Amino acid sequence: MGDVENAEDERIQNQCLELFSSTDYIMEPGVFETIKTYFRSGGAPDQVIELLTDNYLAIAQTATLMADWLILLGVEASDVIHMIEQHLQTLIEKNFDTKKADSIFDEGGAPSWLTEMTEHSNWRSMIYKLAEEYPNCLMLNFTIKLLVDSGHEHEITSVPVAAQQVEVFTKVLMTTIQRTLDNDNDTWQRNIQELVKLACHSEHTYLYAQTVLASLAADAKSMIVRRIAEEIESHARATGHNVTEIALTLDGTTQYPKVYQPLCAMLTKNALNPADVIALYKIYQGTDAPPVDLIRKPQFIELLINALFDPNSKLNPDHRPKYIQLLAYASSVAEANKKSLRKGVVNSKEELSQTFVALEKAQTICSDTKSTTELISDLNELYKCLRFPVVAAGVLKWIESILLDASYFKLNQDTTPVHLIIIDEIVSLHFLLHEKVFELLIRLFEAAFTELDVLVQLDFKKTVLDRMVHMLSCSYVHPILKYIKKRWEQQDTDVSLIRHFVFEVLEMIGPPYDNSFVQLFLPLIQNEAITGTFRTEEEKKGVKEFIDHAQSIISTNV
Repeated sequence: MGDVENAEDERIQNQCLELFSSTDYIMEPGVFETIKTYFRSGGAPDQVIELLTDNYLAIAQTATLMADWLILLGVEASDVIHMIEQHLQTLIEKNFDTKKADSIFDEGGAPSWLTEMTEHSNWRSMIYKLAEEYPNCLMLNFTIKLLVDSGHEHEITSVPVAAQQVEVFTKVLMTTIQRTLDNDNDTWQRNIQELVKLACHSEHTYLYAQTVLASLAADAKSMIVRRIAEEIESHARATGHNVTEIALTLDGTTQYPKVYQPLCAMLTKNALNPADVIALYKIYQGTDAPPVDLIRKPQFIELLINALFDPNSKLNPDHRPKYIQLLAYASSVAEANKKSLRKGVVNSKEELSQTFVALEKAQTICSDTKSTTELISDLNELYKCLRFPVVAAGVLKWIESILLDASYFKLNQDTTPVHLIIIDEIVSLHFLLHEKVFELLIRLFEAAFTELDVLVQLDFKKTVLDRMVHMLSCSYVHPILKYIKKRWEQQDTDVSLIRHFVFEVLEMIGPPYDNSFVQLFLPLIQNEAITGTFRTEEEKKGVKEFIDHAQSIISTNV
């Protein structure tokens, strides 16, 4: 028995001596506990003193001394602290060991230094970075939960880190949703991208996020919540995932099997089937039609619009009225709900009839192959139809297909196609279509129409810029200015086009100017390559007046 005890004491002494031999072990928090353990096992005091002193290099004290010297030499104390922290973070990230990190829980509970680290933003950033690199580390997962419980969930931008624990994911998801709901249009796109990335991380996160959003939409009847869910669904489809059944289940379509079956088949294939469309048409022609929301799916609406307005669509003329009726019903019928009970269609018969007629007339005009002269003669009738948003969306699809067709400019050499004039009317009438119009204008502006002479190409692009200027006059300002500014900064656009845009905008605008507008437009105005060639007094006067007003705004805000 004595031999066993002696052997155990010797083993403990050797472990302690190994620790005493490590560099600067006297500075470690557990040094006194190790000394006690060594003495209890019969260790000699002189050996402890010798090892601790021989291996004391005073690395921490030397670093402190160098920091003091830097401050004496005139370096700001905050900068010195930042340098030290940056170097420590680099060392930790380079030498991080998950086993050693997890061993801090061996003695039970989280050490106080870990809680102190979470109070500083720099250390929190390092923890987020490490947690992304080491997702299975117990200490890091515990720290992430600690940070979320402390109210720092808004800082977690790494999706893998947020998705590691359901409690963390829930708080990050709800914070991101709330931020998306609260923020204005300028930050909407960035917030929705963060939310989409978070929700589409995996099948589990997608289902969880969509279930939460479906619950919120049901309680609050919020259209913006439904829009967020549709953006997430659209992204999932774009990345090759079939989420149709999940979407139809969450919105209650499964409660109506006769609607669910044909709708699910078409949305899954992303293609219309005449038999399924006719089946839905008959269902919604009945006296006890299901809720209109079931067919008010963005994907389904887009399929119907493409079938009716895409020149390449091969739609059977016999089926055409049914497609139009179904699209008119989905886009115009309103229902009243009271205490979860449907009250039926409200003042929708006249609206439905008018929408059907407008769709039919517009589709007829767009489906016939017409010369420019013939199309101009139909403009008055087409403009009347454009008052209906769904018609405007359909005509926009038609214009996109026409202008981007490779053969268009072989037959039409006009630098101001009548189709672009129709776009102006759509912009004036429908604010919600501005983003789609802008996307089309960008494609037209950046397209290489090789069949056109260089000067004709420039004239056409100036015409496209004129459409952007018109959009700017209809309150679609920041996206256009950011785009033109980007084109100039990347030096990939003829300066004469930038100059044309700037001059057209100057002719249109007048004070007072919004600060954000000044920040975007002033760099273009002040650039000598753009405005230095303005020759007329009127042009020079417009430049000077804007710069004077802009500088007064900037000086006021300083």
